[in-house]
Amino acid sequence: MTLNEIRRMAASGESETLEFKETTRRRREAAITLCAMLNHQGGTVLFGVKPGGEIEGQEVSDRTVEEVSAEIQEIDPPVFPTVTQHYVDGNKKIISVTTGRGLSVPYM
Repeated sequence: MTLNEIRRMAASGESETLEFKETTRRRREAAITLCAMLNHQGGTVLFGVKPGGEIEGQEVSDRTVEEVSAEIQEIDPPVFPTVTQHYVDGNKKIISVTTGRGLSVPYM
């Protein structure tokens, strides 16, 4: 996924398969959303995008990614979505978490 693709997604707004989280402080909510996506048709959660679709990014450290990954590991049965960092401006990044429909439904 490129930054231009993220911009197009953000412009189209949230949906059943796309969720925006302003910061990774909302990672618990994001994991719940990801769980719902796994049980349905898959989708993407974008951290660093405001609910209205404004791309802001955030400073991302290794610890930030570890915290997001740890939250995802709470999903049962285990899942392995694609977690990618995308540079936005300077040192700010967007984190995308993408998954297809889960193969071991239901997920909790």
